[in-house]
Amino acid sequence: MLVTFGLYGLYWTHQYHIELKAALGTDDNPVIRTVGLFVPFYNFLVMWKTSQDTEAALDKSAGLMFALWIVFMPAWWCIPQSEINERAG
Repeated sequence: MLVTFGLYGLYWTHQYHIELKAALGTDDNPVIRTVGLFVPFYNFLVMWKTSQDTEAALDKSAGLMFALWIVFMPAWWCIPQSEINERAG
């Protein structure tokens, strides 16, 4: 993250949106969700929708994930990633 000046976090988030779409079979566009993070006020809707999808896919609390995203982003990255790694084996 430090070496890429945060660009890797953006890439990871985009890939996560792609994985959520595949896991849940939704019609959401991962590119629109990722770009939506840069649009004021709409970004909160994107964060909430992603948190709800995380709850559906990984059985993590949507409220907790939303709060972590706003307050402490690294924890938001670690929790889904560790769950994905556990499921991958």
